[in-house]
Amino acid sequence: MLIIVCNIGSSSFKFQLIDMQNESCLARGYVERVGCEDAIVSFWLNEEQISSTTLPVLSQRQAVQKALDFISDDAYGLVTSLDDIDGVGFKTIQAGEKNGSVLLDAGVLQAMEAYADLAPAHNPPYLQAIQMFAERLPETPLVGVFEPGFHVNAPEYAKVYGTPYEWIEKYGVRKYGYHGASHRYVTAETVKRCQLPEQHKVITCHLGGSSSLCAFRDGVAIDTSMGFTPQTGLIQGTRIGDMDPYVLPYIMEKTGKSLDQILSDCSKNGGLKGLSGISGDMRDILDAMEKGNSRAKLAREKFIYDIKRYIGEFIVLLQGIDAITFTGGIGQRDADLRRKVLSALEFLGFRLDAQANAMHREMIHAQDSAFKALVLETNEEIVVARETAGVIDSL
Repeated sequence: MLIIVCNIGSSSFKFQLIDMQNESCLARGYVERVGCEDAIVSFWLNEEQISSTTLPVLSQRQAVQKALDFISDDAYGLVTSLDDIDGVGFKTIQAGEKNGSVLLDAGVLQAMEAYADLAPAHNPPYLQAIQMFAERLPETPLVGVFEPGFHVNAPEYAKVYGTPYEWIEKYGVRKYGYHGASHRYVTAETVKRCQLPEQHKVITCHLGGSSSLCAFRDGVAIDTSMGFTPQTGLIQGTRIGDMDPYVLPYIMEKTGKSLDQILSDCSKNGGLKGLSGISGDMRDILDAMEKGNSRAKLAREKFIYDIKRYIGEFIVLLQGIDAITFTGGIGQRDADLRRKVLSALEFLGFRLDAQANAMHREMIHAQDSAFKALVLETNEEIVVARETAGVIDSL
Protein backbone atom coordinates (compact mmCIF):
# COMPACT_ATOMS: atom_id res chain seq x y z
CA MET A 1 0.00 0.00 0.00
CA LEU A 2 1.37 3.43 -1.03
CA ILE A 3 0.24 6.42 0.98
CA ILE A 4 1.05 10.11 0.64
CA VAL A 5 1.17 11.89 4.00
CA CYS A 6 0.73 15.69 4.01
CA ASN A 7 1.65 18.18 6.73
CA ILE A 8 0.46 21.67 5.82
CA GLY A 9 0.95 25.09 7.38
CA SER A 10 -0.09 28.59 6.42
CA SER A 11 2.98 28.98 4.19
CA SER A 12 4.42 25.48 3.98
CA PHE A 13 3.66 22.12 2.39
CA LYS A 14 5.43 18.91 3.39
CA PHE A 15 4.76 15.42 2.14
CA GLN A 16 6.11 11.88 2.31
CA LEU A 17 5.43 8.91 0.06
CA ILE A 18 5.34 5.87 2.37
CA ASP A 19 5.34 2.19 1.42
CA MET A 20 3.25 0.60 4.16
CA GLN A 21 4.61 -2.88 3.50
CA ASN A 22 7.74 -1.98 5.45
CA GLU A 23 6.76 1.55 6.55
CA SER A 24 9.61 3.05 4.54
CA CYS A 25 9.71 6.60 3.21
CA LEU A 26 10.33 6.32 -0.54
CA ALA A 27 10.36 10.06 -1.21
CA ARG A 28 9.56 13.35 0.46
CA GLY A 29 9.31 17.01 -0.36
CA TYR A 30 9.06 20.41 1.27
CA VAL A 31 7.76 23.67 -0.15
CA GLU A 32 8.70 26.71 1.93
CA ARG A 33 7.16 30.17 1.53
CA VAL A 34 3.99 29.00 -0.20
CA GLY A 35 2.24 32.09 -1.56
CA CYS A 36 5.47 33.78 -2.64
CA GLU A 37 7.33 34.30 -5.90
CA ASP A 38 10.50 32.96 -4.30
CA ALA A 39 9.21 29.74 -2.73
CA ILE A 40 11.81 27.03 -2.09
CA VAL A 41 10.89 23.60 -3.45
CA SER A 42 13.03 20.68 -2.27
CA PHE A 43 12.73 16.95 -2.98
CA TRP A 44 14.39 13.85 -1.53
CA LEU A 45 14.50 10.32 -2.94
CA ASN A 46 15.33 7.57 -0.43
CA GLU A 47 16.68 10.27 1.95
CA GLU A 48 19.02 11.70 -0.71
CA GLN A 49 18.23 15.26 -1.69
CA ILE A 50 17.94 15.45 -5.44
CA SER A 51 16.83 19.05 -6.00
CA SER A 52 16.19 22.40 -4.36
CA THR A 53 14.94 25.26 -6.49
CA THR A 54 13.47 28.71 -5.98
CA LEU A 55 10.37 29.47 -8.03
CA PRO A 56 6.85 30.91 -7.68
CA VAL A 57 4.41 28.75 -5.70
CA LEU A 58 1.46 31.03 -5.11
CA SER A 59 -0.98 28.62 -3.46
CA GLN A 60 -1.32 25.26 -1.75
CA ARG A 61 -2.90 23.98 -4.97
CA GLN A 62 0.34 24.72 -6.80
CA ALA A 63 2.34 23.08 -4.01
CA VAL A 64 0.25 19.91 -4.37
CA GLN A 65 0.81 19.98 -8.13
CA LYS A 66 4.58 20.17 -7.63
CA ALA A 67 4.45 17.16 -5.31
CA LEU A 68 2.34 15.07 -7.67
CA ASP A 69 4.55 15.98 -10.64
CA PHE A 70 7.58 14.77 -8.68
CA ILE A 71 5.95 11.54 -7.52
CA SER A 72 4.73 10.67 -11.02
CA ASP A 73 7.95 11.61 -12.83
CA ASP A 74 9.08 8.54 -14.81
CA ALA A 75 12.72 9.41 -14.08
CA TYR A 76 12.31 8.38 -10.42
CA GLY A 77 10.28 5.20 -10.87
CA LEU A 78 8.13 5.77 -7.80
CA VAL A 79 4.80 4.93 -9.48
CA THR A 80 3.67 3.94 -12.96
CA SER A 81 0.78 6.38 -12.61
CA LEU A 82 -0.99 8.29 -9.84
CA ASP A 83 -3.53 5.46 -9.76
CA ASP A 84 -0.88 3.49 -7.84
CA ILE A 85 -1.47 5.76 -4.83
CA ASP A 86 -3.76 3.91 -2.41
CA GLY A 87 -4.57 6.85 -0.17
CA VAL A 88 -3.63 10.33 1.02
CA GLY A 89 -3.44 11.08 4.73
CA PHE A 90 -3.49 14.61 6.13
CA LYS A 91 -2.22 15.66 9.58
CA THR A 92 -5.31 17.78 10.03
CA ILE A 93 -5.95 20.01 13.03
CA GLN A 94 -9.59 20.66 13.88
CA ALA A 95 -13.08 19.54 12.82
CA GLY A 96 -15.02 19.74 16.09
CA GLU A 97 -17.36 16.77 16.46
CA LYS A 98 -15.76 15.11 13.41
CA ASN A 99 -12.33 14.84 15.04
CA GLY A 100 -10.70 11.44 14.71
CA SER A 101 -9.22 9.48 11.80
CA VAL A 102 -11.95 9.82 9.19
CA LEU A 103 -12.64 9.81 5.48
CA LEU A 104 -12.68 13.40 4.23
CA ASP A 105 -16.25 13.52 2.98
CA ALA A 106 -18.43 16.60 2.52
CA GLY A 107 -19.55 16.57 6.16
CA VAL A 108 -15.99 16.57 7.50
CA LEU A 109 -14.92 19.34 5.12
CA GLN A 110 -17.88 21.44 6.26
CA ALA A 111 -16.83 20.88 9.87
CA MET A 112 -13.29 22.01 9.02
CA GLU A 113 -14.73 25.21 7.57
CA ALA A 114 -16.97 25.71 10.60
CA TYR A 115 -14.04 25.34 13.02
CA ALA A 116 -11.52 27.31 10.95
CA ASP A 117 -11.42 30.04 13.62
CA LEU A 118 -9.83 27.54 16.03
CA ALA A 119 -7.01 26.77 13.59
CA PRO A 120 -6.83 29.77 11.23
CA ALA A 121 -3.25 29.04 10.17
CA HIS A 122 -4.05 25.42 9.24
CA ASN A 123 -7.66 24.68 8.28
CA PRO A 124 -7.88 27.03 5.25
CA PRO A 125 -4.63 25.82 3.60
CA TYR A 126 -5.57 22.20 4.35
CA LEU A 127 -8.95 22.69 2.68
CA GLN A 128 -7.26 24.14 -0.38
CA ALA A 129 -4.81 21.25 -0.65
CA ILE A 130 -7.51 18.62 -0.03
CA GLN A 131 -9.60 20.06 -2.85
CA MET A 132 -6.64 19.81 -5.22
CA PHE A 133 -5.96 16.19 -4.29
CA ALA A 134 -9.66 15.38 -4.77
CA GLU A 135 -9.49 16.81 -8.28
CA ARG A 136 -6.26 15.09 -9.26
CA LEU A 137 -6.97 11.75 -7.52
CA PRO A 138 -10.78 11.46 -7.70
CA GLU A 139 -10.87 7.71 -6.93
CA THR A 140 -8.28 7.77 -4.13
CA PRO A 141 -9.45 7.83 -0.48
CA LEU A 142 -8.48 11.04 1.32
CA VAL A 143 -8.22 10.66 5.09
CA GLY A 144 -7.97 13.29 7.80
CA VAL A 145 -6.05 12.28 10.93
CA PHE A 146 -7.17 15.07 13.24
CA GLU A 147 -4.85 16.00 16.09
CA PRO A 148 -7.56 16.12 18.80
CA GLY A 149 -8.65 12.61 17.82
CA PHE A 150 -5.82 11.17 19.89
CA HIS A 151 -7.25 12.83 23.02
CA VAL A 152 -10.91 11.84 22.67
CA ASN A 153 -10.74 9.06 25.28
CA ALA A 154 -9.76 11.41 28.10
CA PRO A 155 -12.40 11.54 30.88
CA GLU A 156 -15.22 13.98 30.17
CA TYR A 157 -14.42 15.95 33.34
CA ALA A 158 -10.90 16.53 31.98
CA LYS A 159 -12.23 17.93 28.71
CA VAL A 160 -14.84 20.39 29.92
CA TYR A 161 -14.39 23.93 31.20
CA GLY A 162 -16.51 25.49 33.91
CA THR A 163 -18.56 27.35 31.31
CA PRO A 164 -22.33 27.52 30.98
CA TYR A 165 -23.25 24.02 29.78
CA GLU A 166 -24.88 25.50 26.67
CA TRP A 167 -21.42 26.52 25.45
CA ILE A 168 -20.32 22.88 25.58
CA GLU A 169 -23.53 21.37 24.21
CA LYS A 170 -24.36 23.84 21.44
CA TYR A 171 -21.02 25.36 20.48
CA GLY A 172 -18.47 22.62 21.13
CA VAL A 173 -16.44 24.57 23.67
CA ARG A 174 -14.19 21.97 25.30
CA LYS A 175 -10.57 20.98 25.70
CA TYR A 176 -9.54 19.33 22.43
CA GLY A 177 -5.76 18.97 22.74
CA TYR A 178 -3.27 18.93 19.88
CA HIS A 179 0.10 17.38 18.85
CA GLY A 180 -1.78 14.08 19.05
CA ALA A 181 0.23 12.19 16.42
CA SER A 182 3.52 13.15 18.07
CA HIS A 183 2.39 12.23 21.58
CA ARG A 184 0.96 8.90 20.35
CA TYR A 185 4.16 7.94 18.51
CA VAL A 186 6.50 8.94 21.33
CA THR A 187 4.42 7.18 23.96
CA ALA A 188 4.29 3.93 21.98
CA GLU A 189 8.06 4.07 21.40
CA THR A 190 8.67 4.78 25.10
CA VAL A 191 6.64 1.74 26.14
CA LYS A 192 8.43 -0.44 23.60
CA ARG A 193 11.98 0.72 24.28
CA CYS A 194 11.57 0.64 28.05
CA GLN A 195 9.66 -2.65 27.93
CA LEU A 196 6.95 -1.21 30.13
CA PRO A 197 4.03 -3.42 31.13
CA GLU A 198 0.54 -3.02 29.67
CA GLN A 199 -0.36 -0.96 32.74
CA HIS A 200 1.94 2.06 32.56
CA LYS A 201 2.12 5.77 33.30
CA VAL A 202 3.98 7.96 30.79
CA ILE A 203 4.36 11.72 30.34
CA THR A 204 5.47 13.06 26.95
CA CYS A 205 6.91 16.53 26.40
CA HIS A 206 6.69 17.85 22.83
CA LEU A 207 8.81 21.01 23.10
CA GLY A 208 9.58 23.34 20.21
CA GLY A 209 8.15 26.45 18.59
CA SER A 210 4.80 24.87 19.46
CA SER A 211 4.80 22.91 22.73
CA SER A 212 2.53 20.68 24.75
CA LEU A 213 2.65 17.89 27.34
CA CYS A 214 0.46 14.80 27.54
CA ALA A 215 -0.27 12.22 30.24
CA PHE A 216 -0.85 8.60 29.18
CA ARG A 217 -2.21 5.81 31.33
CA ASP A 218 -2.10 2.32 29.79
CA GLY A 219 -1.74 3.79 26.30
CA VAL A 220 -4.69 6.19 26.62
CA ALA A 221 -4.25 9.97 26.79
CA ILE A 222 -5.99 11.14 29.97
CA ASP A 223 -5.02 14.82 29.80
CA THR A 224 -2.94 17.29 27.81
CA SER A 225 -1.79 20.87 28.27
CA MET A 226 -3.39 22.37 25.13
CA GLY A 227 -7.10 23.11 25.28
CA PHE A 228 -9.82 24.55 23.02
CA THR A 229 -7.12 25.92 20.70
CA PRO A 230 -3.34 25.45 20.44
CA GLN A 231 -2.97 28.84 22.16
CA THR A 232 -3.37 27.42 25.66
CA GLY A 233 -1.08 25.47 27.99
CA LEU A 234 2.53 26.39 28.63
CA ILE A 235 3.99 29.45 26.90
CA GLN A 236 5.30 28.66 23.44
CA GLY A 237 7.37 30.36 20.79
CA THR A 238 4.91 33.20 20.15
CA ARG A 239 1.75 31.93 21.87
CA ILE A 240 0.81 33.36 25.22
CA GLY A 241 -0.33 30.13 26.91
CA ASP A 242 -2.62 29.97 29.96
CA MET A 243 -4.02 33.35 30.98
CA ASP A 244 -7.01 34.81 32.78
CA PRO A 245 -9.52 35.67 29.99
CA TYR A 246 -10.41 38.95 31.67
CA VAL A 247 -6.99 40.27 30.68
CA LEU A 248 -8.32 40.67 27.13
CA PRO A 249 -11.08 43.27 27.74
CA TYR A 250 -8.78 45.05 30.20
CA ILE A 251 -6.04 45.49 27.56
CA MET A 252 -8.62 46.40 24.91
CA GLU A 253 -9.85 49.23 27.12
CA LYS A 254 -6.35 50.43 28.00
CA THR A 255 -4.93 50.31 24.46
CA GLY A 256 -7.96 50.89 22.26
CA LYS A 257 -7.09 47.79 20.27
CA SER A 258 -9.79 45.57 18.78
CA LEU A 259 -10.36 41.98 19.85
CA ASP A 260 -8.77 40.74 16.61
CA GLN A 261 -5.66 42.85 17.29
CA ILE A 262 -5.39 41.56 20.85
CA LEU A 263 -5.84 37.94 19.76
CA SER A 264 -3.15 38.47 17.13
CA ASP A 265 -0.81 39.72 19.87
CA CYS A 266 -1.63 36.62 21.94
CA SER A 267 -0.70 34.25 19.11
CA LYS A 268 2.08 36.13 17.30
CA ASN A 269 3.71 38.39 19.87
CA GLY A 270 3.33 36.44 23.11
CA GLY A 271 5.17 33.49 24.62
CA LEU A 272 8.96 33.40 24.51
CA LYS A 273 8.98 36.24 21.99
CA GLY A 274 6.72 38.43 24.09
CA LEU A 275 8.62 37.97 27.35
CA SER A 276 12.10 38.15 25.87
CA GLY A 277 11.40 40.93 23.41
CA ILE A 278 13.85 39.16 21.11
CA SER A 279 12.52 36.02 19.49
CA GLY A 280 10.36 32.95 19.89
CA ASP A 281 13.36 30.79 19.06
CA MET A 282 15.05 29.31 22.12
CA ARG A 283 18.45 29.47 20.40
CA ASP A 284 18.17 33.26 20.09
CA ILE A 285 17.07 33.48 23.72
CA LEU A 286 20.10 31.48 24.88
CA ASP A 287 22.42 33.75 22.86
CA ALA A 288 20.85 36.80 24.51
CA MET A 289 21.18 35.25 27.96
CA GLU A 290 24.91 34.81 27.44
CA LYS A 291 25.07 38.58 26.89
CA GLY A 292 23.27 39.22 30.17
CA ASN A 293 19.77 39.90 28.83
CA SER A 294 17.45 39.63 31.84
CA ARG A 295 14.23 39.39 29.83
CA ALA A 296 15.62 36.47 27.85
CA LYS A 297 16.42 34.78 31.16
CA LEU A 298 12.88 35.45 32.37
CA ALA A 299 11.37 33.90 29.22
CA ARG A 300 13.41 30.72 29.59
CA GLU A 301 12.66 30.45 33.31
CA LYS A 302 8.93 30.84 32.65
CA PHE A 303 9.03 28.13 29.95
CA ILE A 304 10.79 25.70 32.29
CA TYR A 305 8.41 26.60 35.12
CA ASP A 306 5.37 25.84 32.96
CA ILE A 307 6.81 22.47 31.94
CA LYS A 308 7.42 21.57 35.59
CA ARG A 309 3.92 22.73 36.52
CA TYR A 310 2.23 20.43 34.03
CA ILE A 311 4.49 17.49 34.87
CA GLY A 312 3.57 17.87 38.53
CA GLU A 313 -0.12 18.04 37.70
CA PHE A 314 0.08 14.97 35.47
CA ILE A 315 2.01 12.89 38.01
CA VAL A 316 -0.81 13.49 40.50
CA LEU A 317 -3.48 12.59 37.90
CA LEU A 318 -1.58 9.44 36.90
CA GLN A 319 -0.85 8.65 40.56
CA GLY A 320 2.75 7.91 39.68
CA ILE A 321 5.10 7.79 36.73
CA ASP A 322 7.06 5.09 34.89
CA ALA A 323 8.73 7.24 32.22
CA ILE A 324 8.98 10.76 30.88
CA THR A 325 10.04 11.46 27.30
CA PHE A 326 11.26 14.62 25.58
CA THR A 327 10.81 15.28 21.86
CA GLY A 328 10.63 18.24 19.47
CA GLY A 329 13.42 20.65 18.58
CA ILE A 330 13.89 21.95 22.14
CA GLY A 331 13.11 18.66 23.84
CA GLN A 332 15.74 16.80 21.84
CA ARG A 333 18.52 19.39 21.74
CA ASP A 334 18.38 21.35 25.00
CA ALA A 335 20.22 19.27 27.60
CA ASP A 336 20.29 22.11 30.13
CA LEU A 337 16.51 22.50 29.97
CA ARG A 338 16.00 18.75 30.47
CA ARG A 339 18.38 18.80 33.45
CA LYS A 340 16.53 21.68 35.10
CA VAL A 341 13.12 20.13 34.51
CA LEU A 342 14.14 16.69 35.75
CA SER A 343 15.95 18.06 38.81
CA ALA A 344 12.52 18.96 40.17
CA LEU A 345 11.69 15.24 40.25
CA GLU A 346 14.59 14.13 42.42
CA PHE A 347 12.31 14.04 45.48
CA LEU A 348 10.47 11.19 43.72
CA GLY A 349 13.68 9.22 43.34
CA PHE A 350 14.62 10.30 39.84
CA ARG A 351 18.35 10.24 39.06
CA LEU A 352 19.82 11.78 35.92
CA ASP A 353 22.74 10.34 33.97
CA ALA A 354 24.44 13.70 33.40
CA GLN A 355 26.78 12.45 30.69
CA ALA A 356 24.01 10.69 28.74
CA ASN A 357 21.88 13.81 28.97
CA ALA A 358 24.69 16.09 27.79
CA MET A 359 25.24 13.79 24.79
CA HIS A 360 21.50 13.67 23.99
CA ARG A 361 21.38 9.90 24.26
CA GLU A 362 18.11 8.00 24.06
CA MET A 363 18.10 6.96 27.73
CA ILE A 364 19.16 9.73 30.11
CA HIS A 365 18.22 8.25 33.51
CA ALA A 366 20.75 6.69 35.86
CA GLN A 367 20.60 3.00 36.68
CA ASP A 368 19.32 3.64 40.19
CA SER A 369 16.58 6.04 39.07
CA ALA A 370 13.05 5.38 40.28
CA PHE A 371 11.69 5.90 36.76
CA LYS A 372 13.01 6.39 33.26
CA ALA A 373 13.68 9.47 31.11
CA LEU A 374 14.12 9.37 27.34
CA VAL A 375 14.99 11.63 24.42
CA LEU A 376 13.31 10.53 21.18
CA GLU A 377 12.75 11.92 17.71
CA THR A 378 9.07 11.96 16.89
CA ASN A 379 7.56 10.61 13.66
CA GLU A 380 4.12 12.10 13.15
CA GLU A 381 4.04 11.04 9.50
CA ILE A 382 4.14 7.31 10.22
CA VAL A 383 1.28 7.68 12.71
CA VAL A 384 -0.79 9.49 10.06
CA ALA A 385 0.12 6.80 7.53
CA ARG A 386 -0.93 3.99 9.89
CA GLU A 387 -4.20 5.69 10.74
CA THR A 388 -4.87 6.34 7.04
CA ALA A 389 -4.21 2.71 6.18
CA GLY A 390 -6.61 1.65 8.93
CA VAL A 391 -9.40 3.85 7.58
CA ILE A 392 -8.80 2.55 4.03
CA ASP A 393 -8.86 -1.06 5.24
CA SER A 394 -12.20 -0.46 6.93
CA LEU A 395 -13.88 0.86 3.77
